[in-house]
Amino acid sequence: IMMEGVRKGGDRQELHEAIRVHSHAAAAVVKQEGKPNDLLERIKADSTFAGLDVDALTKPELFIGRAAQQVVEFVEN
Repeated sequence: IMMEGVRKGGDRQELHEAIRVHSHAAAAVVKQEGKPNDLLERIKADSTFAGLDVDALTKPELFIGRAAQQVVEFVEN
């Protein structure tokens, strides 16, 4: 999210700080209130990240590499 924000002209320090603040607040909600983690919703609502498609940037399949292919290969062999 931060890197895409920088690519779109955002300041890395500002983006990093916003993510840090939101992550601490989201963690507090989870730990102290037992509520679900709302970090991504916080980031989406923050104008610092306007213009970023947070949902597209956080699709799990972007972060699993060859895992699916390796599982198929393992099962087949």
